[in-house]
Amino acid sequence: MSEDGVISGKVRILELFTELDEPELDIIEEWIVSRAYRKDLEVKKSLQNKEKLLVKIGDSLKKMLPFEAEMSSESIEPPSVGDQSDCTIANTCHVDEFLYDENEVDKLVKEGKLKRQYCLDCNSRNTTDLILISHSMSRQSLLYIFNVLLPVNLAEKCFLDIGSRIGAVIYGAYYFSNASSIIGIEMNKECCEIQEKIIQQFSLDTNRIKVIHSDVMERADVIERSEIIVINVLDFFVDIKKHRDMWYFFKKHMKKGTYIVTNRSMTDTLDCLDIFEEFMDWLTMCKPNQIENEIFFDIEDHSEIFLYIVN
Repeated sequence: MSEDGVISGKVRILELFTELDEPELDIIEEWIVSRAYRKDLEVKKSLQNKEKLLVKIGDSLKKMLPFEAEMSSESIEPPSVGDQSDCTIANTCHVDEFLYDENEVDKLVKEGKLKRQYCLDCNSRNTTDLILISHSMSRQSLLYIFNVLLPVNLAEKCFLDIGSRIGAVIYGAYYFSNASSIIGIEMNKECCEIQEKIIQQFSLDTNRIKVIHSDVMERADVIERSEIIVINVLDFFVDIKKHRDMWYFFKKHMKKGTYIVTNRSMTDTLDCLDIFEEFMDWLTMCKPNQIENEIFFDIEDHSEIFLYIVN
């Protein structure tokens, strides 16, 4: 690093230090003087290198998918209930977080390839913010799930992503965990074909990772043998009746001790479906299994990712 680079680094560190009080500064000083930060730095770099593996997959997916990362054969409708019921076709734009992180979104906006606002009545001064949604988890969220929420050792475990779409979660499970079996189940054939192409292109071990083209409610056998199940928000893909039926199906077939990861609280999901009371004793919310790794993440960014266990 050049002398200017060192000076710039010192300036950034001092900027951070100005936000700390004296007791906090003492703790940071002890952390640095004891050189304990070296071990933490190694972990941080390891996480960054892991994320780069998914960046490569994301770059390949961008070439295969339309910009919105939604297939023409998919049936995607704004939900009529729940916390996303304010979404409409007019006010909502899908920007896939697995493909585009915040920095990439800012770059797209600057280049004019993405808009953050839309006109309410064709008067250019009367605009409001678009609702940006994502049907995939971000790379950082996947790192958080496997390095903070779930146990570190998933050997001999079956990992399942319900509604795997373009495969973000199963790629994360492949690179970030030692799960023995990783399954993505997806009812859209085009999405399954995309996942199969990525698995082949990146020479992923097909004895360990696979995609099933099916409605999950036709594969009770897969649910029953899975120990870790990820369920992304389903509101845009099924109507209310089907959504309720799916949760009754899950309750019937998920075995005791199964971990469930969701990107919305189960209270919110089941409340908007008017079935919360029937499920309130079915799940228990869990604390992170690798809580010591929380220091490597901005916890507020992942406050909407939840871990439950089936009672």
